[in-house]
Amino acid sequence: MKFGFKNSASALTMALGLLAPQMAHAQSDEVPAGQAVEQTQQGGLAEIVVTAQRRSESAQDVPIAITAVTADALQAKGLTDISQIGGQAPNVTLKNTAAFGGSSSILVSYIRGIGQNDFAFNLEPGVGIYVDGVYLARNIGANVDLLDIERVEVLKGPQGTLFGRNTIGGALNIVTRDPRDQFYATGEITTGSYDRVDVRGAIDIPIVPGLITSSIAFSTKHRDGWQKRIPYDGPTDMNPIYLLATGGAFGGPETTNTDDNFAFPIVDGPEHSTSGGENKTSVRAKILIEPSADFRVRVIGDYLHVNQSAAPFSIVNVNQELYVALYNTCITGDPAVYAGVGALTGLGGGVANLCNSMRGNAASPAGSQPSLFDEAGQHLPYDNRYVIRDSDGDVNPDRSYATGANFDKVKNWGLNLQFEYDLSDALQVKSITAYRKLDSTFGADIGGAPFLTLAPSFETNEKQFSQEFQLSGEAMDGNWNFLLGAYYFHEMGTLTDQVPFMSGLIQINSPDNDFDTKSYAVFMHNNIDVIPDKLGITLGARYTWENKKFTGAQRDENNFGGKVLGLPPFVYPDPTDTYRLYPLGENQQKFNNFSYRIGAEYHLDRNVMLYASYATAFKGGGWTTRLTVPNFDTTTFAPLPAPTFGPEKAKTSEIGIKSSLLNRRIRLNLAAFNTNYDDIQLTFQNGSSPVTANGGDGKIQGIEAELNAALTDAWTLDASGGYLDAHYTDVAPGVPLTGDEAFVNTPEWTLQAGTAYKIETGAGTFTPRIDWNYASKVYNDEANTELLAADGRSIFNGSLTWAENSGRFEVQAGVSNIFDKRYIQSGYTNALAIYSATYSRPREWFLTLRYRN
Repeated sequence: MKFGFKNSASALTMALGLLAPQMAHAQSDEVPAGQAVEQTQQGGLAEIVVTAQRRSESAQDVPIAITAVTADALQAKGLTDISQIGGQAPNVTLKNTAAFGGSSSILVSYIRGIGQNDFAFNLEPGVGIYVDGVYLARNIGANVDLLDIERVEVLKGPQGTLFGRNTIGGALNIVTRDPRDQFYATGEITTGSYDRVDVRGAIDIPIVPGLITSSIAFSTKHRDGWQKRIPYDGPTDMNPIYLLATGGAFGGPETTNTDDNFAFPIVDGPEHSTSGGENKTSVRAKILIEPSADFRVRVIGDYLHVNQSAAPFSIVNVNQELYVALYNTCITGDPAVYAGVGALTGLGGGVANLCNSMRGNAASPAGSQPSLFDEAGQHLPYDNRYVIRDSDGDVNPDRSYATGANFDKVKNWGLNLQFEYDLSDALQVKSITAYRKLDSTFGADIGGAPFLTLAPSFETNEKQFSQEFQLSGEAMDGNWNFLLGAYYFHEMGTLTDQVPFMSGLIQINSPDNDFDTKSYAVFMHNNIDVIPDKLGITLGARYTWENKKFTGAQRDENNFGGKVLGLPPFVYPDPTDTYRLYPLGENQQKFNNFSYRIGAEYHLDRNVMLYASYATAFKGGGWTTRLTVPNFDTTTFAPLPAPTFGPEKAKTSEIGIKSSLLNRRIRLNLAAFNTNYDDIQLTFQNGSSPVTANGGDGKIQGIEAELNAALTDAWTLDASGGYLDAHYTDVAPGVPLTGDEAFVNTPEWTLQAGTAYKIETGAGTFTPRIDWNYASKVYNDEANTELLAADGRSIFNGSLTWAENSGRFEVQAGVSNIFDKRYIQSGYTNALAIYSATYSRPREWFLTLRYRN
């Protein structure tokens, strides 16, 4: 289905024409800014105040598409981390697992078809995550616990002028609650499926009344994993259909379920008997100092500790491609099979020698390992016998034969110091100084067999420092709001990859890849009322300089690719070390960019605003860091430098309408947009290597509608819908795509609806609630692998909340995924051999007791 931008504009125009008579006569009373309840005293919808333009204003007055979710709405829907927000906003996809990762602390975020599907240090997110004005540079640890927050703002479209780097698709702006100037305490405890026990709370403590107040919020979450690891009790015969070039009946030796204990040092063993569990602790402390009416200081510290099982992977298919077929051939130990393979592949008698040389590098961090030739007959082959299916023949995501790595450990903390000083009634300066540190190790068994097939583990150590200065104010009798700013960002760290394939047939070892990025920017943003209370214009601009450095250290301690291809030593970066794959020395790239926003808004009256905007943004380039053969010129065989990719850019035009109807009982917002998306950074398989390159250009067109309604004083409704037509207009040479593929993590349709009804009784208030989310078919990789795609699905959640009359105590009981709909959330395939997927969580119940003083 194609839905062009002109058609979108026509739809909005028609909607405006139908609604305008009602809008023009709608009347309302003003709602105090920052009111934290869902309904006004007059029974309408509360005004939601946001800081999308770095100043407090009603979300209905901001001329961009925003989904603002308040703390009350999150609580009512039982949402506790940022990945769960995706279902609340049209054309937004948020996932807490990456295709090749295994850590549920990872946040994969896409807005309007733009994002980043990988967690690697060389890749930047496409959606910026901000907590209290501080940018989180890594998507590891970015699945933020929604702890004692005021609201979450989902800003759609390029946000480069105000929010800066890597907001090409949009931004998630998380605003935590300021402490009160009086003692306050709230807490809740939740139990549920899989022995769930969550404890959350917050306390406000005045230190010097009227001068210094503080708060501390905490959360602990624990539940067991939903995927069980079970012993393998299937067939152990060597089936000839899975061996290359046998061509007939071959009865191989009886094999055993022996684990060869192949492991790299980073892999500290399978720590859990289940996968998909949760065990994390979050703490946030905030001190607010107000020595005078015009001077405010905020000191914010946060800490996250995770020690839990990895995200669960389910093997869905095994093909007998190169390294799987060679492994199965080597472990037969049968000369006839070797001869047949040699005849088929042209390797002649070299197959036995190849098998004999595999895992022979004594310098491997795995230690001296016997060759596969020496271990012939001791291992099971790798094939579809490890795909576990239910009675209907579907993959059973709740069981796995995996025995490999299964851990997810994160320590992520930060300090945020903010100063605000009012130079006058119309001029303010603000400083945001922040330091963050991330230490993460995680490992997952992707192969799903009772021996090591594909069990990568990763370690990330990262530090970031940022400094932002803002000068904001008003001029022209309040008709000109302006913001001038400067920004500095420095990130450094290391990423270690340890990726063994097929019991060490391939032994990718990337010790301490070193990254260093510095970014500088100056920016401005202006909102000017040309005709006060009627016509305004927006002008914003940002100029960014970036300097990136990277030193790679990737190796294959078995030199699998070199042995199979027979590569000579001189094609390697270091001819004396044929296990070293990545080019030697430090690599450096520099980028600069000018992004801007222009827009206009027109108020038909105080309840209806029309707007139009044009905005640009960019995301810096980098290096491909994952190689399984050295990078060399296939004509001259000369070594080549590290493979790079350049920046990607987006240019988005948008029109929209924001309206409040029927005495603010209904809030209806519509938007239509068109994005030209150039030099898209795509990650795809090149042989057995996942590489990143500028894959081509694309066009994204879409529409969005969001509705909030207080139909009566007791009955509320929220709904939204989004449509996206995202397609490639050009594919770069050498990229293994046809151009007909759908964008990754980009459903064509996203729909959501929820309703609640308050029932007042003498024993308190009962509020039943039901929520529905729908997303059409989603492809989880750039190549649109059907085995890893998720068909369209509807998910229903429901709850019943009882609140006693004083409002201090609440009990909420609920069920998520009521109809137990299982679908693939992320998927991975390597060289068209291993197809593995992470499925959605099963149906789960919960029971929560809340208290507030």
